Amino acid sequence: MLSFKRRSHAHCMIGVDFGSHSIKALALTGLPHACRLAAMASVATPAGSILDHQLQDIPPVVSALKQLRRLLDCSYHNVATAVTGSSVTSKIIQVPASLTADVLALHIDQEAAQHLPFPLDEISLDFEVLGPSEQHPERNKVLLSAARTDNINSRVDALQQAGWQTRVVDIGSHALARAISALLVAQPHLVTIASPPDAPHLLAVVDIGAQGLTFMVMADNEVIHTRLQHLVIDPLSTVAGHSEHIHRIARHIQSNLQLFCSSSGHPAPALLCVCGGGSQLPELVPILSDTLNMTVLQPDFSAVFGGNSGDYPDAAVYGTALGLALRSFSPCPI
Repeated sequence: MLSFKRRSHAHCMIGVDFGSHSIKALALTGLPHACRLAAMASVATPAGSILDHQLQDIPPVVSALKQLRRLLDCSYHNVATAVTGSSVTSKIIQVPASLTADVLALHIDQEAAQHLPFPLDEISLDFEVLGPSEQHPERNKVLLSAARTDNINSRVDALQQAGWQTRVVDIGSHALARAISALLVAQPHLVTIASPPDAPHLLAVVDIGAQGLTFMVMADNEVIHTRLQHLVIDPLSTVAGHSEHIHRIARHIQSNLQLFCSSSGHPAPALLCVCGGGSQLPELVPILSDTLNMTVLQPDFSAVFGGNSGDYPDAAVYGTALGLALRSFSPCPI
């Protein structure tokens, strides 16, 4: 994924995910294809400190991060974190494959000025060459991503005050995609569901948070579509009426699927993975499966870090943190 010029090849980074409901941290140890969970913990996000995915009040967040460090009880000092929300944007563009590195960088700046909704002096910009275009082999696909610099700096500053050193700043949806990709490697039987014969390799992912729903579509481990929506209700609520909440979430997902198909020309994905705190609502998976008429799974991320199903009942909440921790082994983008 993207590190906004803070890229490092240091191993053993803790993935820290700033959520509106909780701040989550996860650390791995071992080798890329044989990693194990080193530590995992979460703390409640201080009330009012994160609004619209932006840190609004740094001191209570720093206090929460210090508490998180104590709970984590991990000797790692380097961190990978992520930004998300309306201040973050990414887009896949195509550029001539013949461009040299210096010319490509200038070309990217020009493309950014054209495609991104922020003034260039207010953003941090990064890009990665994904490879040749399937339709135009003489051109390369480039993942262009940007985030408001103040959004990045607030996270980096809070983490530093808590005693951590930020090595990577990623994009939240891309970090989650990395965790999903690792899951498909760890549980290869899911690939046959996600990629049926003679069909495009499309996978839909929905992360249901306390105040928002992130919908994305992956094709061959590459994020090709993403959309963030605010939720009218809190899917983490324990009050009665879970069924009503789930049907509202289903309508959001159905709308996003229709939007993706109509805007891209792709057929609907065959598999939907649901993650995040809201994915733990009782009966969510069967209701979504019936309503959407598609296969719906709640990923068992514990399979990625060497656990057994059921060992970590809250693992679905840590998808983005897991994807960030995986940057310890994969400094390049998906």
